[in-house]
Amino acid sequence: MNKSQVSITRCKDYEREHVKEALSEALSPLGGMGTFIEPGSRVLIKPNLIAGTPPERGATTHPEVLRAVIEEVRSVGGKPIVGESPGFESFHVAASKSGLLEVLEEMGVDAAPFETSRNVPLSPGHIVTSLPIAEPVVDADAVISLPKLKSHGLVMYTGCVKNMFGVICGSQKGKYHLRFQDRELFSTLLAEIYATAKPTLSILDGIIGMDGNGPRNGDPFDLGIIMAGSDGVAIDAVACSIVGINPVESPPLRIASEKGYGTIDLGNIDIYGPSIEELQVQGFRVPKAARPSMRQRLMSGETGRVLRNWFTTRPSVVRNSCRGCRVCARACPADAIEIRDGVAHMDYDKCIRCYCCQELCEYGAITLKTPPLARIFR
Repeated sequence: MNKSQVSITRCKDYEREHVKEALSEALSPLGGMGTFIEPGSRVLIKPNLIAGTPPERGATTHPEVLRAVIEEVRSVGGKPIVGESPGFESFHVAASKSGLLEVLEEMGVDAAPFETSRNVPLSPGHIVTSLPIAEPVVDADAVISLPKLKSHGLVMYTGCVKNMFGVICGSQKGKYHLRFQDRELFSTLLAEIYATAKPTLSILDGIIGMDGNGPRNGDPFDLGIIMAGSDGVAIDAVACSIVGINPVESPPLRIASEKGYGTIDLGNIDIYGPSIEELQVQGFRVPKAARPSMRQRLMSGETGRVLRNWFTTRPSVVRNSCRGCRVCARACPADAIEIRDGVAHMDYDKCIRCYCCQELCEYGAITLKTPPLARIFR
């Protein structure tokens, strides 16, 4: 069995030439961009564009990383387009706020917002019989994923595997959250979406990552790396190891590896560039809800629905920070949020603990809190 290959290069900042050189260096041991992209091919580049957020926040793929990838694709004769489905804004609004649209306009690259989908049938044994994958992804000759290295409230870590959830268009994401409320089931769905729309190449932006209250309202975390490879699961496993997370603890990665969509076994990964030991950092924080525990295993099923309020971490509104913008209410798949007197109010009997509200709040007004009884089981 051939080992997966993960290439890592250091990059100290987002200065244009530094990013360009680091990306070229990362691709070199893999055979260069030409190994993945054929001349004349239509290449869909999918950044992490969770919402319109300034690049310095560390929540979205940095514009200079996108620019460097576009240049690499063109250098081997590929025809790049860029697409994504942000959480609640239009692609153009989110891309403009995040600095990505300026790059597209400067370089004359077409945008391909994920607005329509095509059902892709799956073989028996999957959690669903088919998946509605965005048409630009289905129609592309090759897909390049540009995830961001961040903490995540629901699945602990988000990178290559989680980034492909964005190939599901708009409101369909919320429907999946509502349908698969159990974290293990939802993580299985994420793994199967990744495998169905599996990118030809994943390039992880870890120059500045995000820890704490991720994936949107955490704190920038200086890592100074770019990672690349065709096995996104392996890239995520190495990235987790660098920031002090056991890859097994992130359910989508464990499940993807168990299903053979990639590997999290470091012994089956050839790493080019600095070693994990050289790059390891201290102090990378994950949201309190993310760490797996006996509590989470006990809270599944119908009994869990009754005891959820006592034993599970839940989203909590910081009243002084809430602007009453209604983004959380519109995004909530369970209709568990109501705006009263200009402030969001949670109905915890309806709340399914998907943490979409915490993920999408622009103002950091929603955090994750663990009830006292739940701490006993941590």
